[in-house]
Amino acid sequence: MMQDISGKRNGRLVAVRHVGTAPDGHANWLCKCDCGGSKIVQSNNLKKGGVGSCGCLSKEANTKRFKENGAWNDGKSYAINNGERCYKTRHSWSKAVIRHYGNKCQDCGWDKGRCDAHHRVPKAKGGKHTIANGTVVCPNCHRIRHERGEKD
Repeated sequence: MMQDISGKRNGRLVAVRHVGTAPDGHANWLCKCDCGGSKIVQSNNLKKGGVGSCGCLSKEANTKRFKENGAWNDGKSYAINNGERCYKTRHSWSKAVIRHYGNKCQDCGWDKGRCDAHHRVPKAKGGKHTIANGTVVCPNCHRIRHERGEKD
């Protein structure tokens, strides 16, 4: 028989009502958080103290850590030059370009698999590892650009 834990508090969460049973047999409870959010939590996590908020505690801790220490990669993968991030390695630059523009070829629109980052101005001609100097191309368009003499 399921134990009624309505009104039970754990951290910022208060159990409101039973909303079903998980596949492992534990009861699921809708809980309200002190911040106004809500979350469905298994009863064993409420009883043992495993879940203490709807996620707001983690967000607050991350915000505090960011204000005190800056971004986790601040100065590690890029440097700021003239107000623009200049990535230190080709790998970090490539990931940043694809994250910024999305994984879709800017030449032909192909998005069925992994695309590549390509320098607009090649490194050999003074191009930098910046977002503005990057474009996303599919492997085929990337090959064509190199065949035309556009070196990375």
